[in-house]
Amino acid sequence: MGIAVLDMSVSLDGRIAGPNDTLQQPGDDDFRLHDWFGDPRSPSGTEVDVQQLERVRDAGAVLVGSRTAQQVGHWGGDHSGMGVPVFVVSRGEPPPEVAEMPLVHYVTDVVDAIAQAKAASRAGHVHMIGAGWVPTALDAGAIDELWIHHVPLLMGGGRRLFGELARRVRLEIVETHASPRATHVHYRVQR
Repeated sequence: MGIAVLDMSVSLDGRIAGPNDTLQQPGDDDFRLHDWFGDPRSPSGTEVDVQQLERVRDAGAVLVGSRTAQQVGHWGGDHSGMGVPVFVVSRGEPPPEVAEMPLVHYVTDVVDAIAQAKAASRAGHVHMIGAGWVPTALDAGAIDELWIHHVPLLMGGGRRLFGELARRVRLEIVETHASPRATHVHYRVQR
């Protein structure tokens, strides 16, 4: 069975989206948190950034919140052409177009969604993106690792990644990699 990995880009002040984040305008008006994804051949790009992105391709399943899924149109039913199941954490019903997307599964309980995604991932990891459900999953001990991409930016407002947690969560730093665009830190959640 796979491991559950929260993989997020975060500003130095802990934001994952600016104050003007909407379904029609994901992130904000001048969203820059994912600029490190850019072309590694550009003067500021590095192989470090490319290696971080390649980890996504090793995922055996994907888990997201409903807001993220809606913002990206459920990736057309196949996250980045990876051919892996996508689990969407949502209290609501899936939109009608999801009926035509056999890899997309809506699940109401985040802990159950993570368990289903881990089982579906076989030996791969579950690539998780989102924020609203993260405190509940951390409190339940359902997240195994965090791959956080610290971007050199202070957003000053907007959506926070972790919000309020019910308890402290201790993390172990497994590895770090730095580039001019981001510092990539791989954490393991300590039990």
